[in-house]
Amino acid sequence: MSLAGAQTKLAAAVDEGGRISVPLNGSPSTHILKPDVPLLSGSVYNEAFCLTLARRINISAPHVTTGRAGKRTYLLVERYDRRYQSGRWRRLHQEDYCQALGRPPAAKYESNKTGIGGPTLKEMFALTRRQMPPTEILRLLDMVIFNVLACNTDGHAKNYSIMIRGNGVSLAPAYDVMCGEVWENVTKNLVHKIGDSNRGEQLEAKHWRQFARECGLNPRQVLDRVNTLAKSVISEVAAAEFEVAAMPAGGHPSLSHMRQAIVERGRLLLEQLQEGVAGEPINVEDSAPA
Repeated sequence: MSLAGAQTKLAAAVDEGGRISVPLNGSPSTHILKPDVPLLSGSVYNEAFCLTLARRINISAPHVTTGRAGKRTYLLVERYDRRYQSGRWRRLHQEDYCQALGRPPAAKYESNKTGIGGPTLKEMFALTRRQMPPTEILRLLDMVIFNVLACNTDGHAKNYSIMIRGNGVSLAPAYDVMCGEVWENVTKNLVHKIGDSNRGEQLEAKHWRQFARECGLNPRQVLDRVNTLAKSVISEVAAAEFEVAAMPAGGHPSLSHMRQAIVERGRLLLEQLQEGVAGEPINVEDSAPA
């Protein structure tokens, strides 16, 4: 179990017949296998659910499935940094935002104990604006909003990455997204503040406007995007639950808890957006493009 990260995980290769093996002698892996985490009940289903939901609302995310090995369940994630070309698998180069911004892995959280400030959303958007097409700024915005909607409280800078190719740079798909709301022993604070708040359930229009201005985005467009994605999540969450329950590992009681938590978060954000926007005068700054 050699891959980096807090979760136990294994680099694996899956052949055309669906057989899982361990690549040897430098051969590229094609998937990442994550067994269940005893301290986090339903962790396999949780990540499968969140990534499936992301794909269902048109946020780029890897294809996943679940499985069972004896009494253990596992998540199998298709690697997006691999390409099958000319009869062989090839690695694609990527850097996470900690690497791209010159921070050590231990400083992946905006607030940490290393004495080095972790990457902020302002820095991440600035880097994206400098190095990538404008479309990637909007993709990053969608990922930030989705992490709030999914109640993902571990969306640190190493869980956002950049694909680097000879013909350009682009944002990597979403990955390592989990709903922290369903576990009592997991913090409910967001990694990155939205405006001056790090609590997803407390975010109002004013917080999104402040975040937009800090990151060089159009506040009105950001509010519209939060509204759109919240409605999309609410409409697709039941289908995502059904899709995960139909995977080889079957269903799990945590799936309904995640669905309820995410629907509640979406409805709360929509309600607080309406309260914050109603009757507000249009600011000239809000008319600028993103």
